[in-house]
Amino acid sequence: MDRRIALQRALGLGGGLAATALARPARAQSSQPIRIVTGFAAGGAVDLIARLVGEQLTAALGRPAIVENRTGAAGRLAVEAVKAAPPDGDTLLVVPQGPMTLFTHVFRTLRFDPNRDFVPVTRLCTGDVAISTGPMTGTRDLAALVSWLRAAGPKATYGSSGSGTILHFTGVSLAKAIGVPMTHVPYRGAALSITDLAGGAIATAVTTVTEAMEMHASGRVRIVATASTQRTPFLQGVPTLGEAGIDVEVPMWYGLYAPAGTPPTQVERLQGVIATGLATPSAKERLDRLGMVAAPTTSAQLLALQTRESQMWGPIVRASGFTPED
Repeated sequence: MDRRIALQRALGLGGGLAATALARPARAQSSQPIRIVTGFAAGGAVDLIARLVGEQLTAALGRPAIVENRTGAAGRLAVEAVKAAPPDGDTLLVVPQGPMTLFTHVFRTLRFDPNRDFVPVTRLCTGDVAISTGPMTGTRDLAALVSWLRAAGPKATYGSSGSGTILHFTGVSLAKAIGVPMTHVPYRGAALSITDLAGGAIATAVTTVTEAMEMHASGRVRIVATASTQRTPFLQGVPTLGEAGIDVEVPMWYGLYAPAGTPPTQVERLQGVIATGLATPSAKERLDRLGMVAAPTTSAQLLALQTRESQMWGPIVRASGFTPED
């Protein structure tokens, strides 16, 4: 069976949004801050996206937007918090695709239903999954890393942003593809796994390109491959896993969601602001620095993407031999 993990990446927003995009006298202004909830630690890709979104909403709405990092449980705590929030458009979720497409297949019980409890607002951006190594292995390319892992025994470890996440599952699929029983080391955010990788505590890390790019540039870690369909424009010298004959592809995307029951006018308004902001040159410049590409959608388009990928994940999870967790 073709072991392709299909997701799509998305992060994003940046740059100056035109305040006029939302400054229309059609809604009552709230004095409360907008809450943007994420499930991962400050400094990681999800946090960076959320802060960019917050800046744009603040500029457009004239209201403060605060980012709330509810780490733990592979991001589920953040999703549950937004589910329980009033559906007034003042509490939003920035999330990688995993909770909305994968989690129903990797956790036995969830306290949220991706389709019933949330309204998609927009996909934000797309990105790439990076496979990195560090001083523990001393390797500089994918072939050397795979050889090292095959001989490493219990030292064949990889870190990710948490158990049950897309990045964890990329590691599961990579280990299966190269025939190595790699040990997963979950962290409360991928940025923490990169720090441990640079310190020699783990052999490899599976993160987004965003989270590994700075340390890769400094030489502290080495991105040896991406799990993309084609090479990322931000690291043209880094091959894909597919180029090495390793059949694992994981395009990444990140989305913006609101609690179920949020008025359609609010959803459309938010989507319009985001799309306007992502189209600005300043947004592109900021996203380029993060290794991301803007990819906004309508609410309906994001729902269709979410539905397709959720249907795809079940067979992939079962074929991998992964055992669902509590």
